[in-house]
Amino acid sequence: MADMAREVKPRRPYRSDVRVEQAERTRERVLEAAAELFQERGYEGTSVAAIARAARVSDETVYAGFGTKRALLGELVQRAVRGGDPRPVPEQEGPRALAAATDQREQLRLFAADIARRLERAAPLAAVVSGAARSEPELADLLARLHDTRRRNLATLVDALAANGPLALPPREALDTVWALTSPELHQLLVRVRGWKRRRYAAWLAATLTQLLVPRVDM
Repeated sequence: MADMAREVKPRRPYRSDVRVEQAERTRERVLEAAAELFQERGYEGTSVAAIARAARVSDETVYAGFGTKRALLGELVQRAVRGGDPRPVPEQEGPRALAAATDQREQLRLFAADIARRLERAAPLAAVVSGAARSEPELADLLARLHDTRRRNLATLVDALAANGPLALPPREALDTVWALTSPELHQLLVRVRGWKRRRYAAWLAATLTQLLVPRVDM
């Protein structure tokens, strides 16, 4: 009877939660190590072996998790832009809040505060991509895709502004204006070179975009 009881006793289900958590922690260590090394040494000066050593994993773990060094850098930029939120930028809370606002000036204030945080995270990594793109064709392709994605995301702002009233510029020119003023390169000049804090950058951006995009009301 005891043998029969052992035979019919339900087996405990295998749980892989611990392994999943360990894999996620390992992945985070690789991403953090890569971000630090890329910004310190640049793309060419950072090897997969160096990233693996800094993350305390094997080279094979890095390759298995990300495929190539270029793919790893691309994921870092995307993660920085999205801020850890898996959703595309236009679907996140910040962009949705500005789309729901009914005043153009308030929309631009919300936008400036939101993108200032994103650029703070992403602009240094975008600079790594831009620097390597001159000699690495794969990085040139990544840089072009980053520019295209950024432009598509910013188009949602111009559309949201236009939904609340006329713009001072034609839509295409308005988009070019936003795209240029929120470039990672300009952000780095003002924040890294000139030493601006996030609040000052966001206030300047909101005021400048308001002056350029929102028609003046004659009294």
